[in-house]
Amino acid sequence: MTQRQPVQLPVQLPAHLKADCAACVGLCCVVPPFDAAQGFGFDKPAETPCQHLCADHRCGIHDALMPRGFEGCVAFDCLGAGQRLTASAAARFGDADWRARPQVARWLFDAYPRVRQVQEWLASLSLAAEVSGEAGLRELAQALEAESARWPDWSPAEQAAWQARVQAALAPLAENRGSRK
Repeated sequence: MTQRQPVQLPVQLPAHLKADCAACVGLCCVVPPFDAAQGFGFDKPAETPCQHLCADHRCGIHDALMPRGFEGCVAFDCLGAGQRLTASAAARFGDADWRARPQVARWLFDAYPRVRQVQEWLASLSLAAEVSGEAGLRELAQALEAESARWPDWSPAEQAAWQARVQAALAPLAENRGSRK
């Protein structure tokens, strides 16, 4: 039996799974609801811009999020979903201006939760492949990534099918974790 080499920590996510706010149109500040009890400073309904989101899609209080009660914003990570979707909207519609173009807003707002979820699956698969050395996890991540142009338009059935594949691939790792005690 071949002994695995220890994993060098910390394991890093690939660049395409890291948020790049400069390449996004502030989707995390618009699409999800905010709950003051969860560290977002105030309650905000979904698909409503945060009152601190500026015209340039930047946060007007970014340097003071913690003292102003926005710990949730500091902790949140879209895992690159924002910039991926912004780029897709620009390619599809010519720009990603959700404020001036209702059809762009509707597409972005519908797609963001789905794309954010898929980015989370990719992050889980990538990290699990790195830590475990399991080639099947890396292959599944590559197959999922190959579908990326279609993610915003996936049907609920397509998303559920991918979710089942990802969960099935990761399940043995969770089972092994319990056996190490």
